[in-house]
Amino acid sequence: MSKIYLDSVCGCGCGCSCPIWIAKYPLKEESIVEKIVLLNALVPNSTEPTIIISTPITAEEAKILVNRANIITSYIGHEATAKLLTELFEREISVNRGMYTPQNRDLALIIRLRKRLEKPEDVKNVTINDIEFLLVRYYTNVNVVEHK
Repeated sequence: MSKIYLDSVCGCGCGCSCPIWIAKYPLKEESIVEKIVLLNALVPNSTEPTIIISTPITAEEAKILVNRANIITSYIGHEATAKLLTELFEREISVNRGMYTPQNRDLALIIRLRKRLEKPEDVKNVTINDIEFLLVRYYTNVNVVEHK
């Protein structure tokens, strides 16, 4: 079990002693693994202590990462979003409405809309400018030790 030292009491900001800690820190290129998970939303791991390190990235950076990965596991549940990502990444992105459980050192790319759609059918008109990308690294089963 790794020890990671954080300055905050609660990662989600609610003041409790929850097992999910969030730290913003840019990921370095050498920390990227061969596998990337594509998600519509940030998925917490509620079964064990987890640290989530995240950084926003551009569409072009997302394309580079996806095209560098040997294994792409998609949990994109909307067909129109998967088609748009297939065009952007120039790789087939499948639709998958399955459940994702974060594993230690998983690298995930969160792809989400910048605004709420007026009607569900508006998803067909979504462009790359309507999407934001967040790169996330999960560290699970960690021993968090608070220090000041």
